[in-house]
Amino acid sequence: MTKPTDTRERLLQTAADLIWKSSYHATGVDRICESAGVHKGSFYHHFASKEELAIAALEDHWLRMKPRVDEIFSPASPPLDRLRAYVRMNIEMQREKQRETGCVCGCPLYALGSEMGTLAPALQHKIQSLLEIKLRYLVSAVRDAHAAHEIHAPDPERTARMLIDLAEGVLMRARIENDLGAFEGLEEALFRLLGPQPSAR
Repeated sequence: MTKPTDTRERLLQTAADLIWKSSYHATGVDRICESAGVHKGSFYHHFASKEELAIAALEDHWLRMKPRVDEIFSPASPPLDRLRAYVRMNIEMQREKQRETGCVCGCPLYALGSEMGTLAPALQHKIQSLLEIKLRYLVSAVRDAHAAHEIHAPDPERTARMLIDLAEGVLMRARIENDLGAFEGLEEALFRLLGPQPSAR
């Protein structure tokens, strides 16, 4: 017999995969249940709505990523190395996702957030809160790099947001064009934005 936790986890993973590859509106409850091998009654046992499932799937996705992100942004690592490792991790994630799905999926938070706008306030709030958490990691690295005189960034949050805006624009273009080639030069462009710095390790 399938354990309830197994059913919930399958629904979370299936919803994350389908919504990330396609879109929220194109991914209905019936499709999620069919892909997960779950009866509709089991779906509503765990989630009151597709929106509630999407919120839980975003949280689950982040919790799976968090240990790796924590490791990358360890204070024991030089701050610019943290940023390089984070950029490379995200590009590799896109490559892995393309191998799995045949599509360049881009950032799930930005893709879903731009699709939903203000239509689902609870879902939008979750997206914004996760984006804020990720921003804090970049701010810490930029602040440490500035303190070490590796870059000039007296306003670390502003600089970190500029880095994110550049990276997310490239990720969105890659999704639209369905082309990993959009990532060529991304790391160089991000570090050019930071200004003069020591040679890459």
